[in-house]
Amino acid sequence: MKHKMIYPIVLIPIIVGLFTQVMKFLLSIVNHRKVEMKYLFTSGHMPSSHTSFVVSLATLVALSDSIYSTTFAISFVFAFIVIHDAIRIRMNIGENGKIVNKLIKEVPGINKENYPILRERVGHKPLEVLGGGIFGFFLTLLLVQFF
Repeated sequence: MKHKMIYPIVLIPIIVGLFTQVMKFLLSIVNHRKVEMKYLFTSGHMPSSHTSFVVSLATLVALSDSIYSTTFAISFVFAFIVIHDAIRIRMNIGENGKIVNKLIKEVPGINKENYPILRERVGHKPLEVLGGGIFGFFLTLLLVQFF
């Protein structure tokens, strides 16, 4: 089974990540009632495609090698780092961007042309990560049936 799972272990997380990004784009159309192409390529928002990707990878490693394997431990730690980055680190970057953008607008004497507008939505809220994780897990279980 290990040799049989080599290509799906690479392909399925990529398919899951791309499908999640498309889902994010479709949800943005429903939520904003207009087509905004930026949501097809952006990070942040619901669901987290980074999370769905790493959860998919960890799920496949668990199915292939078991949850007691070294490879699963590595994929689990990798997933934890990516999820932590999405929720904590990138969300803080977005909050800092919001504050800097506000300061640039409000502080007199600053040449606004010298400062690019920073993205204010870089990371994920916990619910967006949870959505990405659940979506990635179940989509992976579905796709495994076809490989």
